[in-house]
Amino acid sequence: MEINLSEWQDSVLFDDHRYKVLNIGRRGGKSTIAAVKMLQFASDYKEKKQGNVWYIAPNYKQAKTIMWQMLMDITPKHRIISKNEVDLSLTLDTGVQISLKGAQDPDTLRGNRIDLCIFDECAFMDKWDTVWHVIRPTLIDSKAEAWFISTPNGFNHFHDIYSLKDVEEKDKDLWRTYHYTTYDNPYLDKEEIDQSKRQMTEDAFAQEYMGEFRKMSGLIYKEFNRDIHMVDIPDLTSYTFTRALDFGFAHKTALIYFAISPTGDRMYAYDGLYESGFTIPQIGEAVMIKDAGKIITNPVADSAQPASIEELNRMGVNFMGVDKEKDSVKNGIVRVAELLRIRNDTGLPTLMFNKSLGWIADEFERYRWVENKSADDSIKEVPYKVNDDAMDCIRYFAMHFQKQQQNVPKYNPRKWSI
Repeated sequence: MEINLSEWQDSVLFDDHRYKVLNIGRRGGKSTIAAVKMLQFASDYKEKKQGNVWYIAPNYKQAKTIMWQMLMDITPKHRIISKNEVDLSLTLDTGVQISLKGAQDPDTLRGNRIDLCIFDECAFMDKWDTVWHVIRPTLIDSKAEAWFISTPNGFNHFHDIYSLKDVEEKDKDLWRTYHYTTYDNPYLDKEEIDQSKRQMTEDAFAQEYMGEFRKMSGLIYKEFNRDIHMVDIPDLTSYTFTRALDFGFAHKTALIYFAISPTGDRMYAYDGLYESGFTIPQIGEAVMIKDAGKIITNPVADSAQPASIEELNRMGVNFMGVDKEKDSVKNGIVRVAELLRIRNDTGLPTLMFNKSLGWIADEFERYRWVENKSADDSIKEVPYKVNDDAMDCIRYFAMHFQKQQQNVPKYNPRKWSI
């Protein structure tokens, strides 16, 4: 089987450093090269004892989503002796077992000898110090290679790994760092990347696509401007309608209604509710009143409250739990920022808000990044979780309705064969 390799993937795959740190922009091809490396190692394995290749993602779900199907697609079927989709493992005819793991519980990673270990999305592992403390001894017997792959996530542990901060001078010859951007993936349409650049903040694009370490400090939605985004609502005939809900009681319940134009180039938050002390029955009654005369499609609510969603559904007030995908908060913030940006075609933002909903503007203007120290002493930049109910609600809407498409043209780079 032939697998296309880009220029940078080729240079990484055939480099002989034991430790490789890959700082790669989104959609840059980092998971592909991880899959190829594992398959290459397993195919070339010649030792008599069983070999173990581990791929570790931030959690089990991500390991399965990112890597399992990719391995199934590129591994020749006649080379597979056995596979287990529950354990996410497959054994090749060389005696090598490739296992996909999640890093959410480091204690489950103890004990096994590893012959190759690849950490993917390393910057997003919450307990990195513990994970590395557990894995490092398993590499001793085989003097195994280890790859550390990620896009940046602020100046956290991945920045320390990439800068070789804790590597002793005598060991630095074992390490090599790489930095490639999304533009270095020859499969991607450069105009699509440029379009994303126009729709994102400078910091977000620099970190996500260019692989630059940025401190996401200060105001989160720098794009928001009351004079631009708070408007009089036009005639909404021919628009479709939906709603989003963030539950509250001690803090605010935020319910926001959205109207979407037929072409999707204009969206208005035209009505809503922003009250504390609201019970589920009170929310249901308010929704039924505000729904009157309109067909509501695909309404979403916070999936962390399934019992509340079910109670509303029994009242005949339907919501579905929003799909909190990988890095959902950060990705949702990026999507909202895209909707707030001024469009070239209309000269207006995609998403605007009813002037009467001043509480939305208030939250936009105080929604900020803060540093959060976790139990393992790692520091992340996260949104300040106070008076952010409307922000969560808008993010649920954006996550559910903003779909990004990638145009992947044909390309004929170097090929690697198995």
